[in-house]
Amino acid sequence: MSLLKVTTVDRFEDDVLSSSIPVLVDFHAAWCGPCKASVPALEDAAREFEGEIAFVKVDIDQEPKLAEAYGVQSVPTFILIKDREPVERFIGQVSRGKLASVLEPYAGGSQ
Repeated sequence: MSLLKVTTVDRFEDDVLSSSIPVLVDFHAAWCGPCKASVPALEDAAREFEGEIAFVKVDIDQEPKLAEAYGVQSVPTFILIKDREPVERFIGQVSRGKLASVLEPYAGGSQ
């Protein structure tokens, strides 16, 4: 089972905003090559940070209101949300190393 949870506008409050741990939200699209290429790195990071950081995917074509609410203008866009607030944001294909460098400071209750 994947640790990358798919969410919708109806579940966003529960899946992301009310989370007791930071949540990395992956705004992506089915037609996006860099989005697909980022999945292995996301899955690796989700395993490494399991229980410390949650990983949630939002398809911008299915959930345009969420994409608009967070100012997503290109995909993939990754936004790390902690205590209901965006704390990190990066755009484009992501590597395992990039994810680790961004997420490590927030893992284990840091920051």
